[in-house]
Amino acid sequence: MESISTYMQHDHVEIDGIAERATAAAGAGDTGAMAREAALFLQRLEQHIDMEERVLFPAFEERTGMREAGPSVQMREEHVQMRPILDTMRAALAAADGQSWQRGSQALLEILVPHNAKEEQMMYPMLDDAMGPDAAALLIDVKAMAA
Repeated sequence: MESISTYMQHDHVEIDGIAERATAAAGAGDTGAMAREAALFLQRLEQHIDMEERVLFPAFEERTGMREAGPSVQMREEHVQMRPILDTMRAALAAADGQSWQRGSQALLEILVPHNAKEEQMMYPMLDDAMGPDAAALLIDVKAMAA
């Protein structure tokens, strides 16, 4: 059976690959590829955050009682820190401004790389453990959001 950790880590890898392609296209001045990849990156990252905030984190908090403090609270705070950067990246995409996209991407990575590591090493395993046999049903809900 696939775990929440495995599924969400795989999603990180896919999203990271899209980000790399968008940034490479921006650096190469390929505005068509930048537009496609950047739009896909933003859409997939928002979807990933939505899966966490609407399904995974509430389930974890309900199961553990960690509503005021704990890993999901920290992850949400980091999502909030990402939002203005994502807005800047959307503006760069709309303006087909590769340099602004690259700057935004670098700023986002400064938050996103350690954020993803914390999720993969701490949050997701804790979620799998807390959910126990109910993790399979939760993963079905997450996959439905991704479809």
